[in-house]
Amino acid sequence: MPDPVDIIVGHNIRQLRALRRVSQLELGEALGLTFQQIQKYEKGTNRVSASKLHQIAVFLDVEISVLFEGADMPQFGSRIELSPDAYALALSYDKLNSPAGKEAVKTILTLISTGQAAENAA
Repeated sequence: MPDPVDIIVGHNIRQLRALRRVSQLELGEALGLTFQQIQKYEKGTNRVSASKLHQIAVFLDVEISVLFEGADMPQFGSRIELSPDAYALALSYDKLNSPAGKEAVKTILTLISTGQAAENAA
């Protein structure tokens, strides 16, 4: 079963394509795809890759966000702002291959931050 966001993106592609009086064949040729692939995108049967989303937005002369209109994605709505040091730390953490190493880092940070909170309360 297609993901609801894929269906919404496909619907938006279809609407924008129709508004611009572009056929599935024309859009497919512009993207190096068959019209059948465009049909699958528009039905939400196949997911559209990030690069194809970008190409579609450029071809249809819209911001890429327009392709997601109507997709309620609250999990992406609020981003946590990180300091440059915190961001660098997060990147290093993600590069760790060892689950035990990741746990150790979390434990150390928890102990340090808990210790600081206790010192500040005293």
